[in-house]
Amino acid sequence: MKKMISLAALTALLFSTIQLSAQVQMEWTDHGIGFTVPSDFSIITNTGEEFTAVNEHLYLSMTPIQDETITEDNLAEAVVQMAIEMQYDVVDEADAIEIDDFVGYYVKGSLDAAQAVVMALMDTQSSTNLLVIIAYDKGYENEALKIAASFYAFD
Repeated sequence: MKKMISLAALTALLFSTIQLSAQVQMEWTDHGIGFTVPSDFSIITNTGEEFTAVNEHLYLSMTPIQDETITEDNLAEAVVQMAIEMQYDVVDEADAIEIDDFVGYYVKGSLDAAQAVVMALMDTQSSTNLLVIIAYDKGYENEALKIAASFYAFD
């Protein structure tokens, strides 16, 4: 009998863990970009100028970058400058990234108590350039980084 209870408890625990970590694909069709988010994400805005989606602990925002002076060569400086303009106090980490058809640069920082990943992504196959902000609650950095690493281009 004890084994049955233990097996039932383990099964329930595994099921709840799977539910918590379930992921879904979302797409911003106006700009041909897809990404993976936790299954409890809800889309707030989906227009040609902005895409936002949230859950209880994460906030994703994307906008097109309309600055033709930003190139691969000066992308790092541009992202750091964007983070400064958004008044991020501390930059914890910064680095170049390559995801699918995108090249980019990201910074991780904080603004008051909020933490965020700020990225600029440039699609090497098209003219799609995006500013991405993934804000997250303390303890949800890994989930934010999973979203950041999941971007892909489609056309």
